[in-house]
Amino acid sequence: MTVANQKGGVGKTTSTVNLAAGLALHGLNVLVIDLDPQGNASTALGVDHRSGVPSVYEVLLGEIGVADAAQQSTQSENLWCVPATTDLAGSEIELVTMVAREGRLKEALNAEGVERLAPDYVFIDCPPSLGLLTVNALVAAREVLIPIQCEYYAL
Repeated sequence: MTVANQKGGVGKTTSTVNLAAGLALHGLNVLVIDLDPQGNASTALGVDHRSGVPSVYEVLLGEIGVADAAQQSTQSENLWCVPATTDLAGSEIELVTMVAREGRLKEALNAEGVERLAPDYVFIDCPPSLGLLTVNALVAAREVLIPIQCEYYAL
């Protein structure tokens, strides 16, 4: 499930992290993909996301697999996160020239190795934009959750 909205501050990361944690606490295996270069989902899940740590950036470039970048959350043994590092901020420029650039995340999630994590749910937290990172998340998802603020102009 991709959690996306081009507007910032609408609760994308909060929704992602809380849904993932709730499902994990009920015994389901959950994987969170942090696609926001700010890395707030990674921080909330207690996952290291310093520059140089294996992350979703390397996954999108095809350098490593999802399972190689996933880290277990400090919050639950059933909760895993592929962190976002600051390197992700430059990924949109690098993705532009790549073949099948909009399907890189879907390809990575369907590749061998992901089954080691045995996720019952995968949540993808998006940045507040409609760039290639969000497009990758939308292509990879079966469902999309669009949080909005409960106010007149948000709709």
